[in-house]
Amino acid sequence: MATRTPTQRKAKQTIARPPKPRMTRADKLAATRSTLMAAATEIVGAEGYGDASVAKITARARVAQGTFYNYFQSQQDLFDQLLPELGTQLLDHIRARIAGSPDGLKREEIGFRAFFEFLAETPEFYRVLNEAETFSPKAFRDHMSNMIRGFVRALQRSQEKGGLPGYSTDELEVIVCVLLGARNYLAYHFVTRTGHVGPVPDWIVRAYMKFVAGGLLYGGTSGPTYRPKRAPASNGADAAGVEGSRVVTTGADSAVLELRVQDGHRDPTGTVRRGVLLDLAASVAELAASGERVPPPVLLNLAVSVLAPTRAGRLVASAQCEPRRAEAIHVALTIHEDRRAGAAVMTAQATFTEPVRSPRKTDR
Repeated sequence: MATRTPTQRKAKQTIARPPKPRMTRADKLAATRSTLMAAATEIVGAEGYGDASVAKITARARVAQGTFYNYFQSQQDLFDQLLPELGTQLLDHIRARIAGSPDGLKREEIGFRAFFEFLAETPEFYRVLNEAETFSPKAFRDHMSNMIRGFVRALQRSQEKGGLPGYSTDELEVIVCVLLGARNYLAYHFVTRTGHVGPVPDWIVRAYMKFVAGGLLYGGTSGPTYRPKRAPASNGADAAGVEGSRVVTTGADSAVLELRVQDGHRDPTGTVRRGVLLDLAASVAELAASGERVPPPVLLNLAVSVLAPTRAGRLVASAQCEPRRAEAIHVALTIHEDRRAGAAVMTAQATFTEPVRSPRKTDR
């Protein structure tokens, strides 16, 4: 038998691997619980809550059934913890993806893609979520509350920075429910139902973001309840719409407004807030549509085709009624920087209708 030289013995000692650190009792407990939760996710995701059992879960986790009760009081106790824990993992995944991204539409797109990434990695989530309302109402309520509260806080931060013009703070919860509902139904229709595996297709993202962009950027501009803000006249000028605006010209079917941009009209970056532009647009359109009509027509819709950021100190809005069609009044409008021939900031189309007249009371 050959004898190893000191150099050979030293080389072997050099490549020897260090011993693995020993797991503490707490580490072992956490690892076993995590294994049980992962097994429960797989069983419920494949067979549903109704066919899941402690025996199946422990068999999948490769632990004794008695061990299960060291971590959960009952099978229902595990069910009540399953969805909220998966929901926390989902939120952690989304937060990691959007960390450092700017507020606004890009952030929403990243979060939307991250939701589908998580669904691809954890396809069982959809069934765990949708059956929980029946088999684990507590888990379902806790999960929905966590999701809604977190999303609302994110939108509140965006609103504080000048985002979501046209929405009140109370309305943010409605927006969150709409967006979460959209994700859930899109997940079913394009992923769960079809068995799609992998990232969400780009065309779905584009369609979703078109919808979101219209709703979040131009919120509050559609429907008969939207009315532009009114400001009192000052210095003999006829103020209309946004504070600091004045009527330049007005006719039977046209109008021009000028706005001297004030500090309160700008967001923290110095850009004129979208809500200010939308109010100015609605105001000039209403002036053009009103003419000599008493009472004035009702704004039904303000459809914006171009809305560009601006830091101009002066804006000029002009509107012109189009030939009347049926009961509707259509108004084309533009907002330019500094003068009517300046750079275009907005182009839009407003639709008005005549107000419903209340029948006169007759003497009896």
